[in-house]
Amino acid sequence: MENLTPEQQQRIALLEAFEAITAPERDARHGQMELHEQEFREKWLQLQSSMEATRSDQHAKLKEQNASESSIAASVAIELAKLSEGYYAEKDKAARQLDGDLPRPKSWLEFLKESKLEQPDASVIDALIVEAEAAPELGQNDFTSQIAPNVVLSDLQAREGKDGVMEYARGMTVAVRDVGDRLDVRKIDDRDIEAALKIAAKKFDIDKGLLLTGDTAFKVRAAEISGQLGYPLQNTEPDVLRAWMRGKQAAKGIQHTRSPVIDAGISGDPANNLTMAAVGQSTLRADPRTIEILLKKPVAGVELVGNDKISMPDARMLAAHASIKDLGYQAIHQLARADLEKPDGGLGSSSPDIVSALVEKGLLDADGKLTPLGGDVVMVRDDRVIRERDALEPAQRASAEQYFRTSGDYVREAYAREREMVATEVAQEKEDQAEEKEHPLHDTEKVSQLTPPKPIARQPQLEESLEL
Repeated sequence: MENLTPEQQQRIALLEAFEAITAPERDARHGQMELHEQEFREKWLQLQSSMEATRSDQHAKLKEQNASESSIAASVAIELAKLSEGYYAEKDKAARQLDGDLPRPKSWLEFLKESKLEQPDASVIDALIVEAEAAPELGQNDFTSQIAPNVVLSDLQAREGKDGVMEYARGMTVAVRDVGDRLDVRKIDDRDIEAALKIAAKKFDIDKGLLLTGDTAFKVRAAEISGQLGYPLQNTEPDVLRAWMRGKQAAKGIQHTRSPVIDAGISGDPANNLTMAAVGQSTLRADPRTIEILLKKPVAGVELVGNDKISMPDARMLAAHASIKDLGYQAIHQLARADLEKPDGGLGSSSPDIVSALVEKGLLDADGKLTPLGGDVVMVRDDRVIRERDALEPAQRASAEQYFRTSGDYVREAYAREREMVATEVAQEKEDQAEEKEHPLHDTEKVSQLTPPKPIARQPQLEESLEL
């Protein structure tokens, strides 16, 4: 502070005053944002379990109807895409409702204008107002400024066309055709492009990126929408990549309608396990603490297949996903903290309602101990958390990684808090002992501290009433 100019000191003083004034509303919003993100992170993990169950159910149902594998794949892809779209719509609606209910902190610009009225001769405030007018909402922590996600799949149905090719149609109008290795967009407008991209994200391996084909106009528009949705591309054309970056930066695209192009399409590498569950064993990512526990106390049917991987029978994995799908948010949130090393998973201190729900779903037995299904649910959830966390972009990790915690992460945090409390108590005890050595008590003071207080004699009338 000593090396700052008077103007810099005034700026800092204003900023500190602004921070102090807006702290209550800002802290309230931050706290609610954290709860909102945590709730929907658990709902996202729950959604993955719903997808696994849907994938299995759809495959079994359509197989009984003698549907072809391509027909099954197309039907499963759109059902999974609808589940994802519904999740994002629900999350956005809840966020906007929360944003309207929470107190909104004063903006930096509003604060400066009020300060100017109090200090009309402060030229530094004039300069700050000019800067703040470029971003008038600065300081309000608005988290719903992005465009609401579109719902484009709800009225789209999968059906088999006359030539045996699967079609996605709204009523009698075919929007997208599934020709196996490519989705052909028939009517090229933003609604159908977005619908095709969302289906492609489930049909193809999205981690390897989608490949846009067709004329430049289609590829550029599809690339921008892909960027808005966060889907990577395999395309390398400069104009396509620039459009993708515009979408990535959440730029609102203008709705365009163009003439159909025959070869406009979206393709990619086939997604694994789209039409049916894998046969045999499923490989799961595991927390290091889970690996250590399994080394000390093996679980029947669960095998170690690497430093950070385990395998589990498919039937058990699907059963765990089904259980997660049917659990409420609070129960999942509590189960996420389970300690697999303890017989009851450390869940004995949970609320009676949570324990009752876990017992009802077969995750805890009548004695409150973690059942094999309960252990499987914890490990399956950990697998999903680790995969989601590893998929985060480097720029996202600092702010979002806190929502991707495994059971081992929660247990380690709990142990760390306990050690910190013990260390604090030990330090306090040492401090008290040092204080006593430095200022020893006199004998009379020691006697007064060690001798318990003399009990007060009963009143005579009370004794007489007891004797009677």
